[in-house]
Amino acid sequence: MLGYGAAALALTVAGHEIGAASWRGFGFMVGSSVLLGAAFVALGTLVSALVRDRGTAAGIAVGLWLLMVLIWDMALLGLLVADQGRSITAGTLDALLLLNPADAYRLFNLAGLPGIEALTGMAGLAADTGLTPPLLLAALAGWVLVPLAAAAAAFARREL
Repeated sequence: MLGYGAAALALTVAGHEIGAASWRGFGFMVGSSVLLGAAFVALGTLVSALVRDRGTAAGIAVGLWLLMVLIWDMALLGLLVADQGRSITAGTLDALLLLNPADAYRLFNLAGLPGIEALTGMAGLAADTGLTPPLLLAALAGWVLVPLAAAAAAFARREL
């Protein structure tokens, strides 16, 4: 919040006219960033509930972050290139994107930007995906709620 607050302050102090739609988009980005952070905290909580050793839990949590932020998209790209449109449908691709909170976050924040289809990578995909912003937000919320519920169940079993 401090980083986004500093950016908002800098925009305001710069004296440029910023429309209500831009501030609304900025607010959506801040809110979805909080959801993404909460999703990774929830995953870390789940890992700590399942693993008794603190060092192991920390290593798994860092590994999950690396998988979802760096490796997942490269593996998905490799899969798409190898498949060359033969068997991976748009629906399958959408499901694979929802299996990663970082992708749901990226797509939510790129959806609806004018001219986005001219860009490459995730930005170009955002223009063609069938995933709507409400569905992407629901996926992010699910990435918070499901791991927290599983962690609560794991902690409860541990106490028995």
